[in-house]
Amino acid sequence: MTDERLRATPFHARVAEANRFNLWENRGGFTLASGDPQEALAARFGAVLGDVSWHGRASICGPRAGEFVSCLLTRDASRLRPGEALKALWLNDAGGVRGIGTIARLGPESFVLVSAVEDLRWIADAAALYNVTVRDVTEEEGVLTLLGPAAGKLLAAAGLPADLGALALRKYFWRGLDITLSRLSDGYELWCAPDDALIVWDRIVKAGRSFALCLAGQGALDTLDLESGIVRPDRDFAPARDGFSPEPSPGSLGLGGLVDRDHVFNGRAGGPEKVLAGILLDSETPAPQTVLMRGGHVVGRTLGSLLSPALRRAIALAALDADTAAPRTALTAAGVTCRTTALPFLPIPAPLSPGDGKSAS
Repeated sequence: MTDERLRATPFHARVAEANRFNLWENRGGFTLASGDPQEALAARFGAVLGDVSWHGRASICGPRAGEFVSCLLTRDASRLRPGEALKALWLNDAGGVRGIGTIARLGPESFVLVSAVEDLRWIADAAALYNVTVRDVTEEEGVLTLLGPAAGKLLAAAGLPADLGALALRKYFWRGLDITLSRLSDGYELWCAPDDALIVWDRIVKAGRSFALCLAGQGALDTLDLESGIVRPDRDFAPARDGFSPEPSPGSLGLGGLVDRDHVFNGRAGGPEKVLAGILLDSETPAPQTVLMRGGHVVGRTLGSLLSPALRRAIALAALDADTAAPRTALTAAGVTCRTTALPFLPIPAPLSPGDGKSAS
């Protein structure tokens, strides 16, 4: 039976205070502030803070956990050391993409899988064959994301180390609180117990006053996500939840780079090979899931699409034939002229460490 509760994240009280237009949306069964996509601009010069507690998190534990995640994912997560992570897909038995996520190793027999769309029941059923326990731990922690060039210096001002490498996570005892700091995205994530969430929020916001910190809703986070070229289930494609559907295949989504071809995993990937590219439309109107034409021939289709405040035009991710994916190739989308571009559209500036030049404030 599906749990249809609409839940509040541990940061809801503070988010509600900052949500001046009282606009909300449902993400994964959680109520989140919609916000203004223009808030994404702050990640270009300062820092933005957003609530990503709604991202599904599955704990995977047991003596054969490494063997299981190796079989489950399109990359070999069993080789990770504690504190390391990687991005990968998981497929159904016919090779269709069920999900995209980040798998992090917490210990010799424990992992956590983070994804914008959870697939807990299917993963748990598969894990049972290995006597591995899979548990939904989404509500056991609150998670904030901190993005932008000032993020590292802001963390240092708050008393946290900012020298963490990409795709890594580490636990800290931070002035009386147990937290986890990670870099699973273009910035940092702070994981904490729900009872500590408001304290964590207040500390980061206080430290951020000198670093142009902007509180960002989901509209801004979605914008930064797509501008970074990140493909997400339910926004960019419908997951292959039918166990016998071969589509969408990794190749059809341009995600072949997340498949290690010499690695043995469930649902060997096949299907047409496309290239993932960016599309700049000569319009401010987004064109999601739209056929792309060149010279009267279909050459691909858009995935997710939105209006980029930084580029002042609509942008889209697209899965294209290889010979049309070169930057500046002229195409049309539903009669609108557009052209291809390399991804990411606009990389989020990497966080500066405390020793990198002058303050970003």
